[in-house]
Amino acid sequence: MSITNVLYCRSEFLEKVNDFLESYALSDRCIISIDIERFKLFNNWYGQEAGDILLTNISQYLLRIQQMNGYLAGYFGGDHFFMCIPDDDQLISLIYKTIRSYIGIHSQNEGFLPIIGIYSIPDDHPDVATMCNNAQLAGSDVKGNFNKRISYFTDEIINQLEKEQQLIHDVTVGLENKEFTFYLQPKCNSETGAIVSMEALSRWISPVRGFVSPGEFIPFLENNGMITSLDTYIWDAVCQTLSYWKHDHLYVVPISINVSVADIETINVPEYLQDLITKYDLSPDMLLVEITETAFSENNIIVRETIDQLHQHGFCVLMDDFGSGYSSLNMLKDTNVDILKLDMKFIEMNPGNCQKGIQIIDSIVNMAHKLNLPIIAEGVESPEQIAMLHSMNCIYAQGYYFYKPMPISDAEDLLTTVPHEKYRHVPKQDPHDSRNATDTFHETSVTHSIFKILAENSLVLARLNLNNGEYEILKRDYRLHGCGLEMEHDFESYNRRILNEKLIYPDDEELYRSRITLSSLHDFFFDGKKQLSYQFRRQLNNEYILTVMEFFAGNRCDVQNPWIVVLIREIS
Repeated sequence: MSITNVLYCRSEFLEKVNDFLESYALSDRCIISIDIERFKLFNNWYGQEAGDILLTNISQYLLRIQQMNGYLAGYFGGDHFFMCIPDDDQLISLIYKTIRSYIGIHSQNEGFLPIIGIYSIPDDHPDVATMCNNAQLAGSDVKGNFNKRISYFTDEIINQLEKEQQLIHDVTVGLENKEFTFYLQPKCNSETGAIVSMEALSRWISPVRGFVSPGEFIPFLENNGMITSLDTYIWDAVCQTLSYWKHDHLYVVPISINVSVADIETINVPEYLQDLITKYDLSPDMLLVEITETAFSENNIIVRETIDQLHQHGFCVLMDDFGSGYSSLNMLKDTNVDILKLDMKFIEMNPGNCQKGIQIIDSIVNMAHKLNLPIIAEGVESPEQIAMLHSMNCIYAQGYYFYKPMPISDAEDLLTTVPHEKYRHVPKQDPHDSRNATDTFHETSVTHSIFKILAENSLVLARLNLNNGEYEILKRDYRLHGCGLEMEHDFESYNRRILNEKLIYPDDEELYRSRITLSSLHDFFFDGKKQLSYQFRRQLNNEYILTVMEFFAGNRCDVQNPWIVVLIREIS
């Protein structure tokens, strides 16, 4: 026997309730809507037959109530039931508990629960269809709230829905009118202050609403299925900025974008990003992809497949908010991310839980080192947190302690004055090292200050590996000529381009060609010397200026410790 054969269909129910209300002057009646939360998922988990049995059990129960008490019950399709009954809390609670018991026959999962919305019928009531709709709106107000499953319709619900509808309209117009943009928040090497990348964070500056908090519009867009429209808009804007940086010869650091599980389920993210970098003539290493840890728990299989495809296209993937979920360790076992972002916000540095928090972070950092995963601490706000992280050899960090999210123009200015470097993995410090966190913090603060002084007074600040010629430009003045020279990572190739592009004054070319070579530097510093400098004329703003190129080695420079510092500065 089908459900529609035992309960009134929609049109019949509306007609019967209308006739009833016209015949009886009753003010204690209500319309209730009954839905099963996540019923489609219930069918996927337990099968269509189990879903049909559940609906049949509910319909037969409501039919018995109708026949025994003279109430009215209807079935509107799917998992949507309606009744016209006395406005009695005990009766409504009994209906809820009985339907919940029918669900329990098939599932003990707390996610599959009834939702009951109630519209109390006033004397000057609207038409029955509107009352049914209002009852269902009352029920939708408690979806996802497992502590409250029964809800009465109020004017506030309508007001909230109207606000949400207006917000949907304003967001749509805002995307069309390019009201959305992104701010950039640097991720730093906390020992040197160098910037290793930046994260793009969505911002909405509305001519009507003003500056709208991301905490207001992002959850709303996620809940209403509109987040992908915003995300793809921001991704495109980020790639435009990177393209501008690249083709205007500004120093480029990678920018990371946020990808949600909704994006992954809605579009082919790897192909979409590949099309963007092709469109804007970028390389995959310029765009980092951040996926929140919760995405892995919501749809682990498709997320893992997406990461594999992103890797095939050459993208680097970060797991964002690591530690905020419930299955963090299992996530690492099953996924192939490149970098972890440790969520510091869930650990408050107060006396009551400080030691426990430090032990948790230390375990996570230690695990990341053993897995050879770089780790970035996000949400860092205090020197105490920095000192703690340094003691664990967690050197990368992001948060208000360094920089707040800033407009693109401010980020561009920052990149001309602050050094840059690539991510590098830092092995776990020897546990027998006697230095404590305070000593480490003091030492690295001094290093940071010295490094900053060097960066601010140099045209180029770089480091060179004397073994293999790896050349890392940490800071390059935007006024220097030479298209894309900051992207050269081989010292010999870098020097050839300097000479081929005529960036050295002709009379100084022979000096540069014969003296500034990897082999000569190798021999000089591996022989125990500490400092070397040469003077030559270098192009700056279409003029040749006198510069000095200096090389510095540490206390120990040999095959095992082959790195030296390279500094080019203007002689005034």
